Amino acid sequence: MPDTSDSPVTSDSPVTSDSPGTRDSVDDTRDAWATVRPELDTTAIAVLGRIHRLSRAVTLLSDALLEPFGIGRGEFDVLSVLRRSDSPVAATRLAHLLTVSNAAITKRMLRLEASGLAARQRSSHDKRVVLVDLTPAGRDLIDAALPAQLGLEAEIADVLGWGDRDATESALRRLLVEAERRLNA
Repeated sequence: MPDTSDSPVTSDSPVTSDSPGTRDSVDDTRDAWATVRPELDTTAIAVLGRIHRLSRAVTLLSDALLEPFGIGRGEFDVLSVLRRSDSPVAATRLAHLLTVSNAAITKRMLRLEASGLAARQRSSHDKRVVLVDLTPAGRDLIDAALPAQLGLEAEIADVLGWGDRDATESALRRLLVEAERRLNA
């Protein structure tokens, strides 16, 4: 059988996996679309569908990992941004950095404030601006949770060798730059 690894996959090409037994839910999705709408090119789903599914799976795994800390992945992300910042961060800036709505930030902040992990205050320069900062308890919590989260992510990424990791990182960077360019256009 000839090596077709560099050949483009079209919607009428069979969906293949790296090796037997490694089919995933995205392969099943593409197969289903090939049956229902064979004229559609579903090759982008092979990449972007997997990115979406991977993101969701990691979020669910993170939520389970972070549960003993009393937070979920959404709150972890807010605390992480605040921990990396030298000063309080505007709530709208948090929403932008985390690619979520202002309402999502408000919801996360209500939980973080109720737990004593973060605090909000109005800007002294512009009362319309809400600034968010870590409390000492929030700083302690993120410092304790971060190594566990990084460990989980390393375990997942370790299925890739270093060469695959470098290539994957480069390809994902190009995709993210394009998506963010379109989002901000």
